[in-house]
Amino acid sequence: MTLAADETPVTRKLSVKDIWQTLRHSQTAGVITVAVLAFLSFGAWSLSSAPGSTPDDDYHLASVWCTDIGGADLCAMEERNRQKMVPSAIPESRCYAQFPEESAACQPLMTTADGRETMTNRLNSVQQLYPTGFYQFHSVFAGENIDTSVIAMRLVNAALFIGLNVALWLLVPGRLKQPLLFAWFGAIVPLGMFLIPSTNPSAWAIIGVGSAWVALLGYLEHTGWQRWVLGVMFVAFVGIAASARTDATLFAIASSGVALLATDAPLRQLVRRLWIPAVGVLLAASVLFFQRGALGAVTSGFSNRDQDEFNWGLLWNNIVETPGLWLGVVGGWPWGSLGWLDTPMPQIVTLFAMGVFVALIGVGLAGATLRIRLVTALMFVMVWTIPLYLLQISGFLVGAGFQSRYVMPLIVVLLGIMLLRPAGHPGLFSQKTPVVMITIALSLANSIALHQNIRRYVTGLGDLGFNLNADGEWWWWSLSGSVITPMTVWVVGTVAFLGAAWVALVWGRNIAVKHVGRHEATTEDEQALATSRS
Repeated sequence: MTLAADETPVTRKLSVKDIWQTLRHSQTAGVITVAVLAFLSFGAWSLSSAPGSTPDDDYHLASVWCTDIGGADLCAMEERNRQKMVPSAIPESRCYAQFPEESAACQPLMTTADGRETMTNRLNSVQQLYPTGFYQFHSVFAGENIDTSVIAMRLVNAALFIGLNVALWLLVPGRLKQPLLFAWFGAIVPLGMFLIPSTNPSAWAIIGVGSAWVALLGYLEHTGWQRWVLGVMFVAFVGIAASARTDATLFAIASSGVALLATDAPLRQLVRRLWIPAVGVLLAASVLFFQRGALGAVTSGFSNRDQDEFNWGLLWNNIVETPGLWLGVVGGWPWGSLGWLDTPMPQIVTLFAMGVFVALIGVGLAGATLRIRLVTALMFVMVWTIPLYLLQISGFLVGAGFQSRYVMPLIVVLLGIMLLRPAGHPGLFSQKTPVVMITIALSLANSIALHQNIRRYVTGLGDLGFNLNADGEWWWWSLSGSVITPMTVWVVGTVAFLGAAWVALVWGRNIAVKHVGRHEATTEDEQALATSRS
């Protein structure tokens, strides 16, 4: 058959519906889409705040610039008063901190090439308050242009989080896929979106502790080759946490114990595989014992003050105030304020983010087994008592020595544990509507929080307009005059998060349903085979 002269082949255009169907049914397309959109979303948050915008960033940036990957200290010590000379732009970068009405325009030219130096003891090689791994790794990206270096460090942390968790999702058994997705999405807005792509060690604490428990469960329960990769990933996650913060090391050990109680692995299989958790715990414990000051922070607290007697008033105050730290994860005032606790979130952010979190708690507890409910109760006690213990031995009130960013990794684990279901369970949601509502609520909360955070640094919070480009006082020097404006960053971040959440949560629900169908078919075949043999 041949075409007539006036006939042409009909070419079917690819519609939005075709693209959506491809994303729903192609694992490769879905994973790539979520990874790209998530990176764009975190990239927007990376550009939303000026250098020095996370708490104690003058300390952390100075510590990055004064070390290298080999551990050498690149800043000269002044022996008389144990201070060091650091690039002046780093301690001066926090000029706007605690002044929410002021923009970041007060910053000097963010470069080390001018040779200006300032004497300070606020860096880790002097005070040794943190493990050194975080600073050594990020020193690779430190250069003369501080703005460019900070953006690179933030994007690398975002890529680390996305890459490791995408690999984790692909490798874990089917029953762990939805808890992994919903635990992160349900607890990440807005504090996690701000901290993960940042130069604060809390970024690695959140990544390491928040993912280690899933990797451990996957290693204990998987029967294929994936278990060995998951075992290595578990040790790597513990190492990431231990390289960032001392309390994260303690949290990694505690959440590993909770994962052992929550696993569905047969007892004999569990016993045979205990050596990998043992390696991870020994790695974490070695940091506590050999990192200078780490063990003291766990046994004596964060304060150097001597307490002659037990402070019962302090204990009572912190018992009733500790839940405020949990609310801070979803933007609750005051501990959920971003930046140096000087960027309060609009009430609607907390309303939407907290609504999703409470809804997921209800879904989790309603369908959990008795064992998971007991493990959840144990995890809940940990989330309350660990901060309480550290505050009590330090003599601090809630928020002074222990803030929401410290407890956030445990909140992620708590939410993930309570969302666990047995293998073959039909999933967390039988209907699409609740997932859509969760996606929309999180996307709105993320969008409004991102807008507020950009506003804080571009003009200060004294300006209340919607247009972030109007009357701007600060923007990244390297992006000045480009199409990457504050409004562009906000629009891209808003759309990218909505797309990533939509594809990940809805697609993840479809994958869970398909997994149940395959599991039930396999079970029926095994039962039929057993019957025929008998």
